[in-house]
Amino acid sequence: MPTTTPMIRYSLKERGRKYTGQSRNFNIQKIFDSVNGGACQETVNSRGMIGYYGHFPRIRFGMHPSEGGLDGGKYVPVQPAFITTHLKVTMDGMVEHQAEFLDTAAGQVAEKLFFQKVGGFSSAIDEKRPQFYGFDYVLQPNFLDNSFRGVAFDDALSGNTGDLTYDDVYAAEQEEHARSLIVLLDSIKIEREATSAVIERLQAENEQFLSMLASKSIDANSILDSVTMAPLTVDINPISALQKDRDYFHSIEKLPEFEEPVEEEVSEQQVNPTFGRLINKFMR
Repeated sequence: MPTTTPMIRYSLKERGRKYTGQSRNFNIQKIFDSVNGGACQETVNSRGMIGYYGHFPRIRFGMHPSEGGLDGGKYVPVQPAFITTHLKVTMDGMVEHQAEFLDTAAGQVAEKLFFQKVGGFSSAIDEKRPQFYGFDYVLQPNFLDNSFRGVAFDDALSGNTGDLTYDDVYAAEQEEHARSLIVLLDSIKIEREATSAVIERLQAENEQFLSMLASKSIDANSILDSVTMAPLTVDINPISALQKDRDYFHSIEKLPEFEEPVEEEVSEQQVNPTFGRLINKFMR
């Protein structure tokens, strides 16, 4: 099943950073109107607000990378990491959102980092229009509360590539993907080691049981066949019991009949006690 984050809330007025990151002065009224407007909410409700692992897909292919773009005349796919399932902004600048991680390589990395309390979400906003394009998952979110704690890219670097060339951006993107694969491989390795430990423990227990059987001169191959017992089936369902009684009733060819009891003849001596006493007197 897809994994969903708890509801995340953070303030556009408070970044939570003092020495690092990029200062922001958003027009909260315009962002409020944009996010709560029909177009943005329709995108969210239709599961169309896609998020990526890192900002590089948007830097490389624009704010709407869609399924990918052209690189040197060749099509390059872009893998989404999550979708925003809930988004709301209040008049005082509080942002409330929730994300559902996708079962993709990028989604698995973002999910593991989030629940291991590493990194957070970073918004992609065009401050001039303004227009809200969604969130991406980054290692250094500009707003600290936009994470497990509670075109302007909101990571600590502000999406600023500085003097980087296109090749530098591509190399950085590949390095980010390589790091994500390393995280996945490390996770698989840990799970495999845990499984191996369980198998070793079960093998040790099995050897111990075989040793116990051997000490008592019991053949391990025959112990399962030493006793044969037919299973006893008990049905305690009252409905089934009533159905069985009904079937039995209909299966009887002749129902039992009422037999009138035979009355025994009663002598006068038994009826009249005086007559009985006189007979006994003369017979003495």
